[in-house]
Amino acid sequence: MSTTTSSLTNSAETPLYVLGVVVNAVIVFAILTNYWWLDQLPNQLSEGTTGEVIQYAMYALLLLIPAIIIGRQVQRAGVLGRAVQLSPEQFPDIYAVKDDYARRLELRRNPEIYLVNGNGALNAFASSSVGRDYVVISNELFANLYNNNREGLAFIIGHELGHIKRNHTKIWYQLSILFFSMLPVISFCLSRAREYTSDRHGAWLAPDGVDGLVMLACGRYAYQYANVSEVLNQERQVRGFWAALATIFQSHPLTIRRIKTLVELGLMSPDRRPSVPAADPVKHAANPIVTPAHQSPAD
Repeated sequence: MSTTTSSLTNSAETPLYVLGVVVNAVIVFAILTNYWWLDQLPNQLSEGTTGEVIQYAMYALLLLIPAIIIGRQVQRAGVLGRAVQLSPEQFPDIYAVKDDYARRLELRRNPEIYLVNGNGALNAFASSSVGRDYVVISNELFANLYNNNREGLAFIIGHELGHIKRNHTKIWYQLSILFFSMLPVISFCLSRAREYTSDRHGAWLAPDGVDGLVMLACGRYAYQYANVSEVLNQERQVRGFWAALATIFQSHPLTIRRIKTLVELGLMSPDRRPSVPAADPVKHAANPIVTPAHQSPAD
């Protein structure tokens, strides 16, 4: 990894990941040790609730690993069968952006990218299966940014490639914190740190892509009319006890704070180039953007 991209990791991510690995190792060791000594426990314990808990924990340890491997393969097969895969002949301009970003991030494998019907959800995710990495973007997120703000779409792609760059999608990473990820509160801290890291990658690759996050905050029909400066001022109110409480059980940071953080780091520009003429957002919402004619429903 180059010096530039190595500095994009959120300062909390690595310590939290190390903590997760240690906690995960302790849990696995406890399961194995207790199962090994199960026969040595008094009958009232080995044959009671304590013994059942130990046995179920051992079964989970043995079954979760193959279940995760199988699940990852099934997930990709489902994406391949329900989504449209981008290529040099299918949305070649966006495919070229993905290729360029993969090269700049020095990814070992060139990820695949898919467009899927999100049934109204503004969503995107990165994942991996055996020998493959891939990014999936919902049609609702893709179509609006594709038609009106390519930089916003580029940020989304860069964010997801950031997850791949940081190995968040790799099976060894997920297994190394498997049981830790089931713990409330603390596991969400690591998840939010990963999102901040991936945001940095996206902003480094697409510094003018602020609309990729603004859309998540106010929706696909109004994001073009949102005043980014006012959004940044709003962040001053997203602090303190109640803001912390609002995120404690969330896997993602508050969107307003994500925007403010990237601008303060100098990675994202708060300015946007007008992409559509000013219009009535209510009227615009009544006439939603039409998906490009060469795009087919994927789900």
